[in-house]
Amino acid sequence: MSAVIRASEEEPLFHLGEIPVRLITLLVALHSAAMIAVSLVMASGHAGWIDLLIYNSSAVAHGQIWRIVTYAFVAVPSVWFLFEMLMLWYFGREVENGLGWKRFAILYAGLIVLGPLLLQAFGYAGIPQTFAGAQEVNFAIFAAFAAMHPGAQFFFGVAARWVFLGLLAISSLQRLADHKPAEVVVLLCSSLLAILLMRRAGYEEPLLGHRFSWSIPGMKWKRHGFSVMNGGLSASTAGATPSKEQSGGKNPNAASSPDPEQEMDRLLEKISRTGIGSLEATERAALERARRAILQRGGESNR
Repeated sequence: MSAVIRASEEEPLFHLGEIPVRLITLLVALHSAAMIAVSLVMASGHAGWIDLLIYNSSAVAHGQIWRIVTYAFVAVPSVWFLFEMLMLWYFGREVENGLGWKRFAILYAGLIVLGPLLLQAFGYAGIPQTFAGAQEVNFAIFAAFAAMHPGAQFFFGVAARWVFLGLLAISSLQRLADHKPAEVVVLLCSSLLAILLMRRAGYEEPLLGHRFSWSIPGMKWKRHGFSVMNGGLSASTAGATPSKEQSGGKNPNAASSPDPEQEMDRLLEKISRTGIGSLEATERAALERARRAILQRGGESNR
C-alpha cells in the first residue's frame, strides 16, 4: 500500500493538555452523552420528545429533515450499547488512523445519511419506515476495518474477513426474522459503501482471498498506507506515483519493479500482524525475491 502523508490529517484534532483528542474519541463521547440525555428525558416522563428525533419516513416527507441525522444518536443504556461503543472506538480508531480524520469524517457522515435515504425510498413506495440508533453505521466501520486488514486474527485465530461475514449474515437473518427487510438493505449497502471507499483509498488486499477491482468514473482518492505496528498512517510512499522531476524525466506511468526493502518491510509487517501462515504463494515468492535482491545489493556494495 502507498501513502500520502498530510500533517493536518495525521495529527489529532486538538490536545487536552498532553492528551491527543481524535475524531473517533469525540464521536464515542457524543454517542455516550446522547444516550445519557435520552435516558434522563425518558426518566422525567417526556419520552414524547424523543419521538421527534427518531427517523420516520412520513415525518421526513413532511419536512422534518433533521430526523435523517438525529436518529443515529437515539439510544438507551444497555450492555450492548457499551459493547457497541467499545467496538466503535477500537475499530474506528484504526480506520481514522488509516484514512486521516477528514476522510473518516466524510465516511461516517455519509453512512449516517445513507440509511435514511434508502429507507425513504421504501416510504415513498408505500412502506413507512421508522429507525433509531447507529448500529448499521458502526457495523460499517467494522466492515471498513475488515477491508483494511482482512487477515487480522480474532478469537481462536479466525481472520477478520470471516468474523465480518459471519456477523453480517447473523445480523441480516435477525432482521429478516423480525420482518425488517429494509434494514437488511441498509446494513448491506452501508457495509458495501465502507468497503468500496477503503478500496478507493488504496487498501487493496483481497477481502475474500481473491483479488478483484472496481472503479467509479471521475472518483479518485489519495492512497494512505496504514500500519498496526506504528498505530497510524505509514510513512512509506513506495506506491505513490512519482512526479516527472522525481522520476528523472521518465514517464511516471512506466512499469517499475518495487523496491526490495520496502517490499520486505510490507511483507514482514503483515507477518507480524497476522502470522506467516497468512501469506499467499505469490507473497511468499515476493518475500524470497526481495531477500535475494537485498543480499545481492549488499554484495555489490562491498566490491
